[in-house]
Amino acid sequence: MADTQRIATAKRATRNSLSCAQCRYKHLRCDGQKPACSRCVADTKECVYPTSRRRGNPKQKSTQPPPAVVYESSVESSLDHQVSTTPSTSSLVSNGDTEMAPYLSSHLLRLYYNFFHVAHPCALPCTAMKIRLADPRVQNLLQVMCYVGSIFDNSGSSPEIWSQRANDAISQIRIKDSPDPFDVQALLLYAIAIYWCNEPEYGVELLNEVIRMAVTLGMNKRQFAKTYGEGNSVVEESWRRTWWVIYITDAHIAGSTHVYPFRTNGVEITTDIPCEEDQYERQSIPPPRSLEDYENREFLGEEEATFSSYAELIGLTLGIDRALSPGNTEDDQLYKAMAAGSDTSVRGWFSLLSPAKRDLIRPNGSFDEVMFKALFIMHTYAVEIHRPLSALTHSSIESVSRCAPLAPSDRLKCNDTKERDLHTLKCTTAIDGIDELLTLPSSMTNHSPFIICMIANVTIAHLSACRFLYSGEKQSKSREKIRLTMGTLKRLSEHWTLGKRTYHEIGIIAREILSLSKEPPANPGIINVALPDPPSLDIPAFEVLPNAEFDFCTLFDAGIPSFNELNTQFVVD
Repeated sequence: MADTQRIATAKRATRNSLSCAQCRYKHLRCDGQKPACSRCVADTKECVYPTSRRRGNPKQKSTQPPPAVVYESSVESSLDHQVSTTPSTSSLVSNGDTEMAPYLSSHLLRLYYNFFHVAHPCALPCTAMKIRLADPRVQNLLQVMCYVGSIFDNSGSSPEIWSQRANDAISQIRIKDSPDPFDVQALLLYAIAIYWCNEPEYGVELLNEVIRMAVTLGMNKRQFAKTYGEGNSVVEESWRRTWWVIYITDAHIAGSTHVYPFRTNGVEITTDIPCEEDQYERQSIPPPRSLEDYENREFLGEEEATFSSYAELIGLTLGIDRALSPGNTEDDQLYKAMAAGSDTSVRGWFSLLSPAKRDLIRPNGSFDEVMFKALFIMHTYAVEIHRPLSALTHSSIESVSRCAPLAPSDRLKCNDTKERDLHTLKCTTAIDGIDELLTLPSSMTNHSPFIICMIANVTIAHLSACRFLYSGEKQSKSREKIRLTMGTLKRLSEHWTLGKRTYHEIGIIAREILSLSKEPPANPGIINVALPDPPSLDIPAFEVLPNAEFDFCTLFDAGIPSFNELNTQFVVD
């Protein structure tokens, strides 16, 4: 009997009471091995041992080294599994007696660079950011980048803690007397993310603050990059890009809300234009080229007239901005003049593109995400501007979508059949152009969330064409294309809450326009559709440790996916 008791006591004495946060969160047995348990090593997951929350007599401070973080390298970077140290409190969240461990900053920053940076490339390149992770000036920015990365985290961990930390960082920025340019970047990236996380009004409010803050600092002026660039060409390039991402985001918001002119219309801009994306990522920055050079590119030699993809995106947006500067109007003659001016600007822009820029697949097989966005904008604005003058009739059900513009005034309807048919052809050609772009071998996750509203508006116009214009085989092929755009919306909605709402809205509109609804609305003039509530973004009652520190020092480069060579075609009327 005594022997049995001794054996039982020995077993209890050797029982492992130490469990890492990953195993504890999944309710799995942990062997307590350090620096990483065998389960985390086998699964190539982060292994963090939370600080004990038990109370009692303080014990002697442990001399054991900090715990290790083991994580899976991204597919794009094809790095070997690596280990780095981080404080044990770095991502501890407690909810009662349940302790959770959201992924640490290294994982989320990698997701940021893999999936968001490519479409909004203003933050420092990954390798340049690594050497600044301890800089107090970038801490608010890093919190926002981690929050954006958490949006793409499919591991099942909750992003609420990072949403809260990013919100706290933004609150600190907004009360600063003298904001830093890195704070401008943080506010800008947060405004984009929060807009598409189903807080569009707040996102627009923050964008207005970003514009005021940037103009106050002088980021719209050429000398700003030199003044604040620390003598570092990469930092200078980052500041130039920050202003231009602000400007492009302003254009996106204007397009999504159909309110013209742009907020930045009338702001004097002398900021030099960005270099190529691969030059920025390699930190091989050429001498910057001026906006004046770009505006006179038609008079330059062939080599001098070749500009970066972001310069071309800027050029297209500037042209559209100028064409739409009169603002929303019901004057049919003024509106037709705006449409004609937009056509002139866009066609002039496209005709001056180098052949390499018309092909979104680069010679090395990578995809030009910036030129993809430029061509997407080109086709979307063509639909936006010409549809009120075309035969693509508006339906009252379209008011269900927050992305859809208001129904045009009857004064804009073309009574001339030939003129109306021309505007209709311009719309349908642009719709086909969007379809070609969406069939390219690109990663949907890498696209800017702002293409959600672009796709929604083009799809609505396409539905109108199917209902009032097409028949037979043409209608059948168009239905397949609509399935493509709806599928793209669905994929984008996996990460962006407002995208999920948009997907449901377009589904409601499609069923009504194509007469798929079993029961039509009771009053076609008053649409009152109950939409499904998007997932709540309310912060649960987690207890956040007030002194928790986050280690941003484990960060790895994101690579560029490869694709087969494929050309995009642009159809000219």
